[in-house]
Amino acid sequence: MSYHPTDEVTTVIGMPLPFKNGEYKNRIDALRSQMIKEKIDFLLLFHQESMYYLFGYDQLGYWVYQTAVIDVNKEDITVLCRPADHNFIEGLPYVKEVRNWIDDSNKSPVELTIEMLFDLKALKPKKRIGIELGSHALLPKYYVGLEKSLKDKCSLVDASRIVTNLRQIKTESEVVYMKEAGKVLDSAYNAALNVFKPGVLETEVLGAAMSGMFEAGGHVPAIVPPISSGPRSMSNTHGAAVDRVIKLGEHITIEPGSSRFRYHAVGVQTWWLGEPPKEVERTFDGLITAQKEARSIIKAGIASADVARKINQTLIEKDLHIPGAHHGYGIGIGYPPTWLDDLRIKETDYHILEKNMTFFLVSRFPVFNLADYPIQIYVGEPILVTDEGCERLSSTQISLN
Repeated sequence: MSYHPTDEVTTVIGMPLPFKNGEYKNRIDALRSQMIKEKIDFLLLFHQESMYYLFGYDQLGYWVYQTAVIDVNKEDITVLCRPADHNFIEGLPYVKEVRNWIDDSNKSPVELTIEMLFDLKALKPKKRIGIELGSHALLPKYYVGLEKSLKDKCSLVDASRIVTNLRQIKTESEVVYMKEAGKVLDSAYNAALNVFKPGVLETEVLGAAMSGMFEAGGHVPAIVPPISSGPRSMSNTHGAAVDRVIKLGEHITIEPGSSRFRYHAVGVQTWWLGEPPKEVERTFDGLITAQKEARSIIKAGIASADVARKINQTLIEKDLHIPGAHHGYGIGIGYPPTWLDDLRIKETDYHILEKNMTFFLVSRFPVFNLADYPIQIYVGEPILVTDEGCERLSSTQISLN
């Protein structure tokens, strides 16, 4: 293994990594233990989140082909990337070799990946090679090439969840960053609220929220916070801010995902400009009650499905239930185009909550008959699971104004 003292922090291109080398070693060791359980001999990583989690590789150009190989029997990691990213990887903890592929070459990155696997003695009929199929970074054309090239040379198996499952339970040092991200979220909310008044543009609210993030020490989030106002609330918050003027008697929904060292605390709120109508207040109060009921049962050992069931029961009683809607998702490391983890708060999810899991808990419902469009009301907040209960990672009060 490349020598990296476990109690030290590695510096790459002038910036220290966010964790001690020993934490990366523990993560890699845990991954190899899981590979043994799942009888995986080699693992091809494509998730940028996986590479950041395991050895601190942080960059945004993963739309270009890159992969890292984990050998279950060796501690060193081999990475294939383009030359532009070489210096971001060389010297990272437990990365032994960095190979490059270039655009002006007769060999494609898929061919170079096959050569790399051959050199690592992975191409044998009885070897099982895991691959992260559920990655935005692995384009279908590259997967087709890999599958065709590896046919009859080994067994290629889907290993999309092997690292993401490890990432769900945060270490104490990761929790520190999640809590810091929660404070950045509070700053984003406060800054956005300060400019929320009649005549303001959606983009101005967004600009204030982003400035609030960075002024509080936030880092670049995985996506720009979705914002929608008035009739654009039909977008269910997934619309980007536009230069629409917000008027008195309208609402805005803002969903910031605030980041510290790629760890995201995600929240969502709907604010009303002026005095909210009674039906909006009734809906908002019902959603808040559902959130509180859910938080009352969240703790280590509780099934994520039971949390969703508790919310659904409350929403049914309040006549605010949307059949099939999920009520949250895991949060942590995030890169474009998403900050979501595999965990879902829905009745069909299979996870059992454990201490230091973090997730976004959300409820929503549309109000009809007040305008010629449905008025979507959202309440959501980032949650940390503890042994005896849960902790809100944001201290901002959820309020309509």
